Amino acid sequence: MNEPFEKDEQFANRGPFSPAPGHVAPLKHSGLGIASFVLSIVGFLSFIVLTIVIISLLFQAIDITQIVDEYGNRLMSDEEIVDKIQPYIGYMILYPLLILLSIVGLILGIVALTRPGYKKVFAILGTIFNGLPLLFLALLLLAGLAGAGA
Repeated sequence: MNEPFEKDEQFANRGPFSPAPGHVAPLKHSGLGIASFVLSIVGFLSFIVLTIVIISLLFQAIDITQIVDEYGNRLMSDEEIVDKIQPYIGYMILYPLLILLSIVGLILGIVALTRPGYKKVFAILGTIFNGLPLLFLALLLLAGLAGAGA
């Protein structure tokens, strides 16, 4: 049981002594990840503000009681409704720009996730928050296509 060992055999499975590693610099946050996260927050807040502005402007321009009476009969023609809504179409053009903002943020988040040597927190958050509106839009388009086929 207690057999004699040669000097080198007793600790043969251990490597040579290595000193404790020096001060390792902590990982920095990825600039691309932070940009992706900021774009997701800006896009989300812009979407909310834009939607509130458009709805409030449309309700000021058109009184719902002028479109349909209490029996469901139309009081305004399509041309009259379009004439009242037309000044606010420019605001609706901003929605595709918000989608483009989400696409850019998603690409930045994915690139930040693939870069080694950086923290991934903001890259993950930016990728998720930029991907959710795009996923919602894709599901909305699929629902519209499914409804059109029925």
